Amino acid sequence: MHEPSIRPGEFWDAVAGLVTAKVEPVIGRDERVRGPVIDYLRDLEALARRHCSSRETVQIIASGRRLLGDRSEVGPQDGPFAQS
Repeated sequence: MHEPSIRPGEFWDAVAGLVTAKVEPVIGRDERVRGPVIDYLRDLEALARRHCSSRETVQIIASGRRLLGDRSEVGPQDGPFAQS
């Protein structure tokens, strides 16, 4: 079976829906449930900071983390949005 290929731009365009789908079910749940989603979003944000040209996409991911109680900074700090 052939997997459909997704271009990087299409992936980043779909991130808002992905973040919503990951965050909404765990809002208000305990750390044990939120933790893996927070870790996923940290990794996704780090990738977005390196590979995505949309500041809005990075902000959506960071907002999802904050809604789950994560206030940590995510790098790389030398990416395209380091000089805000």
